[in-house]
Amino acid sequence: MKNFIKSVLARAIGTFLGWMAFVIFIIVIVNLMSHNIQSVNEPILNNSILHLKIKGHMHDKLQGIDIESFLSSRDRGMGLFELNEAIAAAKNDPRIKGIYLDIRSFEAGWADLQSLHWSLEDFAKSKKFIYAYADSYSEKSYFLATAADKIFIEPNGEVEFNGLSLSEMFLKGLLDKLEVQPKIFRVGRFKAAIEPLILDKMSVENRAQNQALLNDIWSEARKQISAVAQKPPEQIDKAVNDLQVSSAKSAKDLGLIHQLAFEDEVLDLMKAKTVGKDHELNVVGPIRLLRDQLQKSASAKKNKNKIALIFAEGEITSGESGKGTIGSESVVDDLEDASQDKDVKAIVLRINSPGGDALAADVIWREVEKVDKKTPVVVSMGDVAASGGYYIAAASRYIFAEPTTITGSIGVFGIMANTEKFFKNKLGISFDAVNTHRFADIGNSNRLMSEEETKFIQSSVERVYARFLEVVRAGRNFKDIKEVAEIAEGRVWSGLKAKEIGLVDELGGLPTAIEKTALIAKVSKPYRLEIYPKEEERVMQFLERYFGDSLEEFLKIKMQVSFENSKIFRRLAESFNGLSDQANILKSGIYARMITVPKID
Repeated sequence: MKNFIKSVLARAIGTFLGWMAFVIFIIVIVNLMSHNIQSVNEPILNNSILHLKIKGHMHDKLQGIDIESFLSSRDRGMGLFELNEAIAAAKNDPRIKGIYLDIRSFEAGWADLQSLHWSLEDFAKSKKFIYAYADSYSEKSYFLATAADKIFIEPNGEVEFNGLSLSEMFLKGLLDKLEVQPKIFRVGRFKAAIEPLILDKMSVENRAQNQALLNDIWSEARKQISAVAQKPPEQIDKAVNDLQVSSAKSAKDLGLIHQLAFEDEVLDLMKAKTVGKDHELNVVGPIRLLRDQLQKSASAKKNKNKIALIFAEGEITSGESGKGTIGSESVVDDLEDASQDKDVKAIVLRINSPGGDALAADVIWREVEKVDKKTPVVVSMGDVAASGGYYIAAASRYIFAEPTTITGSIGVFGIMANTEKFFKNKLGISFDAVNTHRFADIGNSNRLMSEEETKFIQSSVERVYARFLEVVRAGRNFKDIKEVAEIAEGRVWSGLKAKEIGLVDELGGLPTAIEKTALIAKVSKPYRLEIYPKEEERVMQFLERYFGDSLEEFLKIKMQVSFENSKIFRRLAESFNGLSDQANILKSGIYARMITVPKID
C-alpha cells in the first residue's frame, strides 16, 4: 500500500512539474510575441555599430537553444563561427560603420582568439573603426584587443602583464594514499597524458614540450603587443619580467592602452563618429546582423552549390555525439549525408578535440578517407586537434591550423588500475572469481596483473601506435614510418611548428579554410554553407530564428536564472571539473588522446 501511494504521489508531482514547465513556456512565448517581435523586425539603420560582446565560454559554433537551456536561461556563451561570419558581413555592409569590441569575462583558447584577431584585421581593411573596451585585461583579452584601432580601459582597471603559465595537476600522491595502483601502457617519450597518475611533477620531456608550446604562443602574442606599443619585442619581454605593468595608468604609460575612459565615455566617442553625440547609438548584435544578411541573400538561396561544414568538438567516443563529445556514429552519418547531397561540392571538417577512444577515431578516419575520394574534405583545426583529433584529420585532403593550435600528440596509451588494496584496506571489501580459461578476466581491476597479461596489453597499445604512424604517413605523404616516428612519440606541437614539420598544410582560421575549400572544389561565389550537425529541436529552432538575441535577453530579465552570475558556483565547478578530468583516465581502455587540454593563461 505504501509503495502504491508513493508511486501515485511521484506521478502526480511529475505531472504537476511537467505542466508547470509547459505553462512557463507558453507565458514566455506570449510575452516574447507581445513585447519583442516588433524589435526583431526593425531594420538595421545606417550608421550602426556591430557590438561584439566577448563573454562566457567560446564554442566553435553557437550552442543551439534546447529546452533545458531555455528553461534555465543558461548562458550559451559565444560561437566563433558566428562571430567571424558577422565580422565578415559587417565589413561589406554600408550600414555598419564600426565594431565595438566589448570584452568581458570569457573562456577561450589562444587559437580561437587568433582566429577572431585575423577576422578583425580583415575588417580593418574596410577603413571602418574598431574600438576595444574592458574593465580589466588579461594577456588573452589584451591580445584580442590589439586588433582594435583604439584600446580603452576603465581608469581604475588592472592589466595582467606577467607572462604565460601552464600548470598540471598530479594525482600520484592521492592514489598512493588510496592504495590504488595504476598500470600504464604507452608508446612515446612525450605521451604525457598518464603522467599525473605516476609522477608528482612534469617529466623532462613533458616540461620541454610544454615550454616550447608556451614560447610559440607568446611569440604570436608578443608580435601584436609590440605593434600596438611600437616597441621592440625585447622591451616587451623586459616589461613583463620586471612587472612594469599592473594598473591602467602603467599600461598606458608603456603604450599598451590608448586611452583611459569609462564605458559611457567610449560610447559617446562612437556616437560622435556615427550618429552624433546627441542621438542614441545604433547597436547591432552578430546574430541579428547574420539573420538580416540571410534574409537578403536571395542569390545564395537560389545557388545550388553548397559547401558542407561539419563541426566536431569534444572528446572522441563511440556511438552518438552528445554535449562535449564527438560520437563516431554521428560524425560518420554527417559525412555520409553531406557526400550524398549532389549539391555539396566539398566538405570542411572543423576539429576541436584532444582525442579519445582510439577505435572510434579509426572509424571516423576511415569515413573521411572514403568520402574524400568522392567529395574533397578539408580540415580546419580549432584550439586543439591532438592525438585522436589529429588522427581523424590525417585522411583529409588539406589541413589548416592556427599558429597557436595545439596539435600532433601522435601517440597511444592504455591504462588499467589495481584497486584490490583500496577495497580491502580502506573499505573492507574483497573479491573472488572463477574462470573457464586462464585469461578470462584479463583487465580485472581487483587483482594484480600477471607478466603475461602485461605483455599482451602492451602489444595491443604498440599495435595501435603502429597503425597511428601508418595513418599519418599515408595521409601526409611522408616517405617512411621512420620519418613520422621522429615527430611522433606523443609530442605536442603548436600549429606554427606543425606546419614546419609537415603535419599541417597552411596556417589560417575557419574562414580561410572555407575559401580554400571552394578553390579546391572549383566552386565560385555565392555558395551556401550547409551546417552539420543539424539541430533537432524544431520548436527551439523556430524561436531562435525569429527571436534570436531577444529570446536570450528576455529570459535573463524575466527568469533571473543564470549559472554565470554565480561566481562561487563557477569556481567550485572548475575545481571539480579539473579533478574529474584527471580521474577520468582511471577508466580502462586504449586511448589516442590528451587527458586535459593545457590551460595557458
